[in-house]
Amino acid sequence: MSRDSSKPRRLRLGKLPLEELRRLVFPHLLKVEPGLDGGVLRLRGEAAVAHAPAIGVPIETLGFFAFHYAASNVAALFAKPRYLIVGIYLPPDSGEEELQTIVEGLGSEAEKYGVEIIAGHTATYRGLELPLVSATCIGEKVRETGRIEAGDLIALVGRVGRESLWLRAVAEGRRDEGWRKLTPLPALLGLQEVEGVRLLHDVSEGGVRGALYEIAETQRLRLEVDSSRIPLEEGVRKIGVDPLSAPSYGVLIALLDPDAMEEASERCLDAGYPLIIIGEVREGEGAYIDGVRVEGIERTELDKLYGLVVGVDEIISSLKRGLRRLEEEPRVAALIPEVGLNMVYAKPEARSIEEVAGLSGRVIISLGKPRICGEVVYGGSRHLAYVVLEAMRLNPEMRAAINLRGGEDIAEALKETGLGVKHLPAEAHGPCPVADHLKAAGELYDAYLHPGGLGIEATTTILGRDPEEIVDVVLRLARRLRDH
Repeated sequence: MSRDSSKPRRLRLGKLPLEELRRLVFPHLLKVEPGLDGGVLRLRGEAAVAHAPAIGVPIETLGFFAFHYAASNVAALFAKPRYLIVGIYLPPDSGEEELQTIVEGLGSEAEKYGVEIIAGHTATYRGLELPLVSATCIGEKVRETGRIEAGDLIALVGRVGRESLWLRAVAEGRRDEGWRKLTPLPALLGLQEVEGVRLLHDVSEGGVRGALYEIAETQRLRLEVDSSRIPLEEGVRKIGVDPLSAPSYGVLIALLDPDAMEEASERCLDAGYPLIIIGEVREGEGAYIDGVRVEGIERTELDKLYGLVVGVDEIISSLKRGLRRLEEEPRVAALIPEVGLNMVYAKPEARSIEEVAGLSGRVIISLGKPRICGEVVYGGSRHLAYVVLEAMRLNPEMRAAINLRGGEDIAEALKETGLGVKHLPAEAHGPCPVADHLKAAGELYDAYLHPGGLGIEATTTILGRDPEEIVDVVLRLARRLRDH
């Protein structure tokens, strides 16, 4: 039997076989296929090496951050990023589309900055709950760091709080493309060529306070900073945490000779980043902000969103798993309506369609089998979202729904499974007859059948607590119809 090679499939456990690497990974990451056990490179002069993992961020951003975390650390060591070694490790339920999203993002950034990926490993393993990309970057040194002296200036490159605003938006289910600017790499590459720049350090966990603390402690310097000079992103004060401790990746701290300030500022502006002098290096030790010593790195509530809300959105993940189960069962094709199938899943206590995830497209029939078209996003299916919101008003636990074709065969099979079935009258019409019925009703059934009408297809809507419960019902339904 022929197989639809264009259909996304779930990845097998363990190391990806060579044919899958050649099909899914190599075209996006490699110019030359690697050898049996790794790659070989030739370095001239001194090299800088940095390693960083990327985990707990939305899948479409994972390749981007994996590249920039490692490459930016190399650039901060006054080296040009040249080579990258990458490990891509995925949970067992991952699909090919997720892998391709990661490698496309990673490969495009590497190509943009002229970095060659020379070796790596790609696999799915039990025990992983989140996709993890581990990257080691190797760069050729441009020059050594300069000798830092009292009187040198402390500069901040960028505006504080962009990462925090992005995190908050994603945690609330709002789409925000601001992550594409969350990197200090362009500014780092410009500043490393300015002779009067003594030291570069990107702002990461712990925010600006943490970055200043790390510099002062490792270099044994006294840094005095005036917080009133620090530029903040608009709206960052409203998110309820200290902006100077909050995540601000993409921001950079530079220590420089006063005579280098003009050239450094020009380099940053050319890269699209403002450079602001926020303080000065003095005799002594410790990082001071407005005269108060920074005693350590403090994590904020926003830091905890990584891997909890941003990386693993259980609503999205659960819905994806459910849709994949439907796609993998050919018998489900007999239940798909002409308009296509969709399934939704709401956040607890959802009040709007923006809090109900659904498929942006539909599950259709392709070559006699179910095929997912579109992405799982919040607000992906307005009509089914309204159904779930009305169902939750009657029973807050009923947070999921699916639409199937109509027909008496489905009605009878549902009753045989023990579900409560409600037949809606033909005159019940409008954009969403089921939602309209629930809005007026005081009782809740497991399934609703609408007979359709002139130009309107008969439909079946099934409610459940979550996608897993609904998919179990649909698979039992598909088996009963086949047996009949």
